Amino acid sequence: MDALNEIARALRGLHSRLLACGRAEYEREHPEAGEIGTGEMLILATQGAEFAWLRSLSELMTEIDELRDHAPTANDADLQAAVRSAVEELVSSHAEAATPFQERYWRFVHEDPNVAMAHASLRQALQALPSASTGGRQRMAEHLAANPRRSRERK
Repeated sequence: MDALNEIARALRGLHSRLLACGRAEYEREHPEAGEIGTGEMLILATQGAEFAWLRSLSELMTEIDELRDHAPTANDADLQAAVRSAVEELVSSHAEAATPFQERYWRFVHEDPNVAMAHASLRQALQALPSASTGGRQRMAEHLAANPRRSRERK
């Protein structure tokens, strides 16, 4: 469980830095909007087309949190390897077939030292997990579908 906690912590830090970069970029591209307040930023991050690229990270973070909340599987080595695979796939650099997230992510890694440091922290946290397996995101989804959260069960 400690390894998943470290991954979650590293992803939160990375997400925060990427959100700050996205916010600065948005404010540069939309000077008429002025400084973006917290509430408006939340709406943009969750609904705005300009931040759709970041939602893949947000969704992965939510899935990892759900896995951490399910104590019987939080220490499952196969599941931890699936988490590592999913995170590595998201932040990998596919020059030819990069996703919108990867394009922005790597640009920000190279432009912003804080994002580069958050990336390094994530890479370090990933080392504590078992070697990556293939199909990590699919394996995580299957596990989450088979073990719904209590809040979902009530609906």
